[in-house]
Amino acid sequence: MKGYWRCGFYVFSCVGLLFSLISCGGDNNSTNTDLLVAFISDDRDGPGSVQRYDGNTGASLGTFASGGALSGPTGLVFGSDGNLYVTSIDNGKVLRYNGTTGAFLGTFVDNIPHCDASTCGFALGPLGLAFGPDGNLYVSNDFTNTVTRYNGTTGASLGIFVSAGLDVPTGLVFGPDGNLYVSSFNSSSVERYNGRTGAAMGTFAAGAGLDGPEQLAFGPDGNLYVSSFNSNSVLRYSGTKGGFQRAFVTAGSGGLNAPTGLAFGRDGNLYVSSNGSDEVLRYDGDTGAFKNIFVPAGRQQFPAFLTFAP
Repeated sequence: MKGYWRCGFYVFSCVGLLFSLISCGGDNNSTNTDLLVAFISDDRDGPGSVQRYDGNTGASLGTFASGGALSGPTGLVFGSDGNLYVTSIDNGKVLRYNGTTGAFLGTFVDNIPHCDASTCGFALGPLGLAFGPDGNLYVSNDFTNTVTRYNGTTGASLGIFVSAGLDVPTGLVFGPDGNLYVSSFNSSSVERYNGRTGAAMGTFAAGAGLDGPEQLAFGPDGNLYVSSFNSNSVLRYSGTKGGFQRAFVTAGSGGLNAPTGLAFGRDGNLYVSSNGSDEVLRYDGDTGAFKNIFVPAGRQQFPAFLTFAP
């Protein structure tokens, strides 16, 4: 069954959502850059926005991106040009913003197949984003159960890259091996694909309590970290073989509720968006122990994916 948390009318107990993310590990003495968080909605009925926070204190720095018909922002990623790319699930777009000021720079990809809430009961469409080693942009789509590739400079479609093995694809990331890893929410697995051809390489990670995977991140230790929406946890798998290692963030630790986005900061800690409590939580990057509520709940609702500025 497809269904998500993307707006106030979504039912959390049904199904949850999706990302691309780049992990940026470092030692515990490093200083984080600003943290950007995509919020699906504002005041429970607004179109959503990307909010910016001080990467070291969590202090709000205000709205970073909200213009250009942004509606239901979910995935976000910085490109090699230094600009920020954001999926707008409600209207089937990828929008581009100045990576320093947040100024709207235009629609990068338009007319992505999607289904709005009035037709499907909840929005379906472009979710996760990742730039590949080839410089092109890859977008997961839970309406078509595919990953599509777009020219990383012009936004022109280069066709469907992955068309099999996915049931509600959410987060995606290119691994150290150059291959593409994609969360398949409804099958509770992480699937691996050849990074050059898109050919299926089989299920990479599954089981051990994984239930509704969302955003993915390769950590500073080279292992794969997966937010598990329905089990309120973050699980760690071997980054080379996919074998389960342990629940890195145990169920409900620090009040974690329906985790979606996750990212490692330069300080080595792990930051996780808690969709069910409208917070971002911080965990020790070595042990997974809860440290604090980094971003408390506010008027922004349903945090989705998150990333640190370059």
